[in-house]
Amino acid sequence: MKYFGEGQSLATLIFQDNNSRVSQLKFTLKFFFIVLLMLTVNAILYSDNSYLFEIISAMVIILILFGFVSSDTTNIVSGMLLWTLTILASYQAWISNGLYGTAILAFPSLLIFANILSGRLMVYSLMGYMLLVFYFFAYAENSGFIETSVTSSGSLFKKANNLSLMLVMSGIGIGLATHRIKRVIKNLTEKIEKNDNMEQEVNKLISFDTLTGLPNEIQCKQRLDKRVQKSNDLFGFIILELTNFEWIYSSLGQTIADRITCYLADRLDMLHTDRSHLYRSSNNEFIYLIQASDYDEISEYCQQLIQAIARPFPVESFDIEMTSAIGVSILPFDGDNYQSLKQKAHAALTQAKNSPANNFKFFESEMESSINKRVKMVQELKQAIALQEFELFYQAKVDMRDQSVIGAEALIRWHKPGLGVISPLEFIPIAEESGLINEIGKWAIEQACQDCKQWHDIGLENLSVAVNLSPVQFQRGNLPNIVLRALHSTGLKTDFLELEITESLFIDDSEFIKDQVCDISAKGVNIAIDDFGTGYSNLNYLTKFYARILKVDMSFVKDMRASIQKENLVAAIINMSNMMEFKNTAEGIEDHATYEKLRNMGCQYGQGYYWCHPMPKNRFIEKVKNWDTNNVT
Repeated sequence: MKYFGEGQSLATLIFQDNNSRVSQLKFTLKFFFIVLLMLTVNAILYSDNSYLFEIISAMVIILILFGFVSSDTTNIVSGMLLWTLTILASYQAWISNGLYGTAILAFPSLLIFANILSGRLMVYSLMGYMLLVFYFFAYAENSGFIETSVTSSGSLFKKANNLSLMLVMSGIGIGLATHRIKRVIKNLTEKIEKNDNMEQEVNKLISFDTLTGLPNEIQCKQRLDKRVQKSNDLFGFIILELTNFEWIYSSLGQTIADRITCYLADRLDMLHTDRSHLYRSSNNEFIYLIQASDYDEISEYCQQLIQAIARPFPVESFDIEMTSAIGVSILPFDGDNYQSLKQKAHAALTQAKNSPANNFKFFESEMESSINKRVKMVQELKQAIALQEFELFYQAKVDMRDQSVIGAEALIRWHKPGLGVISPLEFIPIAEESGLINEIGKWAIEQACQDCKQWHDIGLENLSVAVNLSPVQFQRGNLPNIVLRALHSTGLKTDFLELEITESLFIDDSEFIKDQVCDISAKGVNIAIDDFGTGYSNLNYLTKFYARILKVDMSFVKDMRASIQKENLVAAIINMSNMMEFKNTAEGIEDHATYEKLRNMGCQYGQGYYWCHPMPKNRFIEKVKNWDTNNVT
């Protein structure tokens, strides 16, 4: 890019904008007007009227030029000013000693201003004129056209040569200095423009999403803050989340996920109006700000968003359907700043995600209480881990043939100071969401192995222990190492440990999880499918996940005497497991009649209140030592 032309003036380079150049030229006109005014005063004081008219005429010309200065006339006015002053200096020299007149000294100064105000053409033309003036004066004085009061024994043409040489040297020096200044200004300007371009790129990266080109949360916050400051209108802060995006990303890959994101951004942007603005917050999250007259208008807009997302996205050979959830907070009722509105919209989003797919929720005060409660519980769980407030209870696992105890299932309990025992139904879901289940689960595996080894050491050598696993515990990929270290550190044999996984794990049919289960099973640890029949019940998973035990869910067992359908379902599960050479365990056995019916179906093992409730380790040991199959409670 060519930033500067060869003929550009220094003023053009320094004052890039027209307003600055106009201001600079006006200042120069004022300056020369004052100089001429001082010359006028000087002439009057010393009664020298020889050139007073010419000076006043030049001042009038300057005043006229001042009135014509604009962004379009700077070059013309500059040229007329310089030629006026040069001709004035020439005339004053003509009438006052020619080559020996003091007015000649103005020529170098005028060249300086020519370099500043105009381009090279003006400088060269003025310099050429000045050189001609020198030699014309020399000729005129020799011919008697000019009478001087200075007596000189030297040649006048020699004087003209000397003046010309000094003028050329001055002109060259001025030109070199101006050229150098131009180069410095050019380099500085290029650096400034480069920095400006870099700043624009950085601002673009900071303020816009690189994939979709949509403005991001930074711009969203800025716009919302401006709206808050200057308007009390109703604004909807809408957070839209693609609830199945992570599955698409992991299943179809990043390329397709990115293309869907771009298609979706275009589709959502089509709903943009002068009363709504779209932003991309994260991979699967978008934000809308909408100015509305009432809640119904915002509700209608949310419905439009859901409908736009629900239409399939044709990508390559796929017609991909997206599901979404929307949370909405309202300014000014739910907050008056970005952070509070976002927090409350997220609270509503959480509720929407717990509802059927493609739903939206407005924020309600109860949601905030629920969030605060969950946040508080996360902090308390962290403290509970540090203070070892967890304990394992054990429920006996019984052989259905002779009702002998063959093992136990470990069930975690939280002893919270001041509140007693907290049910796992309250804290396990929160522990899973926060990731704390990894630490809690690691402790449970280690403690269960340690307790089972203790049972063996005191003579209860045939007891095994079962530990429930959360799907979250597979996410880090180190579960096999945790299990094997627990077995190694306690000295418990692998076949006495049973790990229970739920059918919810099957939804993530990934090699990542399969490899971990395979690794654990290959070491001799038993894998049980817990709550079988309540979820996907895909028989293919039984072999893929190397399961050896099926646990019939208690919801079937407890009601099977009152429901022939559930009784038939339990019988089918038991028969299937026997035919496939799987062990089976029925949960929730609470009475003798249920026990007899399950035993007659061929059920191998059972758990339930019919034999015992979950209890602390020491009570469980005492219970097993004094086990009486004829007096179960």
